Amino acid sequence: MKFIGQYIQSFIARFRNDVYLEDISTGTIASGSHLGLDSNNKIVKAVDGGGDITGVTITTDSGAVAAASQTSGSADFAIVGTSGVGVTNSSETITVTSVPGEIDHDSLSNFAANEHFTQANITTVGTIGTGVWQGTAIAQAYIADDAITEDKLANTLLAEIDANTAKSTNVATNLSVASSTGSRVIASSDGTNATIPIATTSVSGVMSTTIFDEHTANNAKATNRAYFEFKGYGSSDGTNYEMPEIISDNNAPFEHNTSTGSDGLTAQAVTVVMRQGGVVMPYTGTLKSFNGWVTTQGTGTVDVGIFKFTPVDNNASTVTPVLLVNEQITGAGNTKMRYFSETSSFDAGFTAGDVLYSAVLGSGSGKSWYLNSMLEVEWS
Repeated sequence: MKFIGQYIQSFIARFRNDVYLEDISTGTIASGSHLGLDSNNKIVKAVDGGGDITGVTITTDSGAVAAASQTSGSADFAIVGTSGVGVTNSSETITVTSVPGEIDHDSLSNFAANEHFTQANITTVGTIGTGVWQGTAIAQAYIADDAITEDKLANTLLAEIDANTAKSTNVATNLSVASSTGSRVIASSDGTNATIPIATTSVSGVMSTTIFDEHTANNAKATNRAYFEFKGYGSSDGTNYEMPEIISDNNAPFEHNTSTGSDGLTAQAVTVVMRQGGVVMPYTGTLKSFNGWVTTQGTGTVDVGIFKFTPVDNNASTVTPVLLVNEQITGAGNTKMRYFSETSSFDAGFTAGDVLYSAVLGSGSGKSWYLNSMLEVEWS
């Protein structure tokens, strides 16, 4: 059947085969299930996909008032992070995460200044229950007495302490000397013997008998020797030795003006012996050296002698002097000092209680002289 002109069918039409529409205008397909045209303008039933997206809205923490929306065209939105917030996406999945290293803690909503401390503000701490100390070494002043016990020490240190304790507590029977002459071997019970060599030119080990004896002798010399001054002046008579005036004289004890004979050995009364003020020897001994200086008027000789008196307790008998040493010099005038020294040639020794004194003989009569000398003695 062919219709000529416009034909409006008021009845329900059913088509049992394909229907083709030609010259169809483009328009909007209503939502829901609907028909559509394929590429050949064939009417087909379209699968319901829910319809086209007519609008997109993004709401953030700022609220709906500041919502971002797009109702037409391409809906393009940028989700951008900020300091402390990072935004990433994988396909349609968008992930928002925090970035701790970028977070300004002073700007946090719960920040309280009086609850915020830097290391410089920490002055005391309570008990630290757990954790690993990674700071600088603790100063000794901050470690309490007896705070470090044995179980806190390293095993190697404990072993050394135990070994040293064992050594320090060795009893006398753990050590022995292998010989009594020559070098010494000190034997230890733990096998660590020590050999001390005999000394030769330097004291590097045990002293030899010879060196020890010399050492002992030198010590004795240092502790058993004494020194006494004998000084004075006088005017010689050319014949006799003259000893000091008695101590009651105004020129005593230096002026020598009491004659003791041509050899100085004339016996003297007890009053003279007592009053001339010699030097009393506290111990028995010998002379070791006698040296000094003399000046004299002219060029004659001067004999300087050291004599001794040996008084007897509670006895009034005269006392005869004994010469201990005599030194003779040849004068060179009062402006030139002459030196004498004697270290070996002595006539006698002395005993405890002897009184030593000086006496001088000048070869010319009326010639003045001056003496300053030192006598070294060694106690027996």
